[in-house]
Amino acid sequence: MSDYYSKEYPQAVDAEVWLLGGILQDPKSLSEVSLILRNGTEFYLEKHQAVWNAMVTLTESGNPIDVMTIADVLEKNGKLALVGGKDYIFSLMESVPSAANVDYYAEMIRGKYILRQLISYSNETIKESLEPTANTEEVLQAAEKRTFDLVTEQVRENAEPLSKVAMDFLNKLAMRQHGLLSGCPTDFKDLDNLTNGLQKTDLIILAARPSMGKTALALNIATNAAKQNKTVLFFSLEMNAQQLAIRVLSSEAEIDQSRLRHGKIDTETIHFLLAKSKEMADMSLFIDDSSEVRAFDLISKCRIFKRKHNNNLDLVVVDYLQMMKINGNAENRAVGVAENSRMLKVLAKELQVPVLALAQLNRNVENRPTGGRPQLSDLRDSGSIEQDADMVWFIHRPAKEKEKKGKDAYEMPEEEKLEAHLIVAKHRNGPTADIRLEFHGEFTKFKDHRFTPVPHPDDAFSGAYQ
Repeated sequence: MSDYYSKEYPQAVDAEVWLLGGILQDPKSLSEVSLILRNGTEFYLEKHQAVWNAMVTLTESGNPIDVMTIADVLEKNGKLALVGGKDYIFSLMESVPSAANVDYYAEMIRGKYILRQLISYSNETIKESLEPTANTEEVLQAAEKRTFDLVTEQVRENAEPLSKVAMDFLNKLAMRQHGLLSGCPTDFKDLDNLTNGLQKTDLIILAARPSMGKTALALNIATNAAKQNKTVLFFSLEMNAQQLAIRVLSSEAEIDQSRLRHGKIDTETIHFLLAKSKEMADMSLFIDDSSEVRAFDLISKCRIFKRKHNNNLDLVVVDYLQMMKINGNAENRAVGVAENSRMLKVLAKELQVPVLALAQLNRNVENRPTGGRPQLSDLRDSGSIEQDADMVWFIHRPAKEKEKKGKDAYEMPEEEKLEAHLIVAKHRNGPTADIRLEFHGEFTKFKDHRFTPVPHPDDAFSGAYQ
């Protein structure tokens, strides 16, 4: 027993020095390392925790990371002396030639931290077990929960043998043969036939100009998935949760949204709405309407949500990409949006969940002689959005474009007013397509186009694989 307690706690101080030095060499490496090191507590030395926290503070505020800025943050926090002054920060930068191995150092630090946590949790279990009133079941449950939480927080090695990957594909193929979707359903027939459902790890960008129905379509897809027992997490950075709930009620009950907002409904309609709301209570659709959300925050929220809901998370929706908080100044907005786009792809891969992110298009689309039909070059703020995305969808509503050019909607035939197109402009693992839909604006609801036959999956290929 005495030999056990005399051993030094697990630590990797050298790796901590090299990691911090690497970030000083290349500050952009902090974003990737932060997926491994969740916060400064993983560092064994308090002074290294202080330097790490200063770096994170600088990144969050959009300021550069260098010796002087770190020293300034530490001085304001009263921790510059603890670290050893500017000289120590200089020594960190000179400890390594580059940031090439920061991921490796982060894994080492994380591993030692986990071992220290296991020792700490074991000590807690020993202390609880020695209590005169200790309850066996309660002590066991507490120990199990602590260990489980630690395990689920780990960054795991996820290389898989080719045979397993091939078998997964064959299983998906078998599901398709039986008319089942391998991914999260959208409940739009042509779209599900084209995509086989929204696939795990995919980043899907849904883009349009304002008032085209981006939020409506995303909310329709989220609701449809939740009705099929899927767990959906919807991040609304622009609208609050109550506004979205009104939209869902209007869409599901097919009652004019303006009547709900102004309370112009009779008793019979109220009873109908109550019945619909009870149906909604059974859906696993969750709304987070936090504003000023950073990519780091969003990833953390999703990790916590998935763990809290027994590893169930089938779809993440982000409304919308350009509303996410970015690091840096306005001049670097394109860089910030590109970073957020990349982090959403990281989220999709890490949590094995499709991410549907809404995005704005630039004004060029409105001046196009082709009637405002969007194309990939219209994605606003960053060309890297297209690069990161597995699929890019555009909403095109010809009637809306005609209204903008002065045509009276009342003069249009009903079918023309309802006409909507979901343009699948990029599909990394399948064909592109132009999917006909209907948009019922009073209900903020998209529907399958009634006059277009739904093609068989085997007929969906357009020759446009990307």
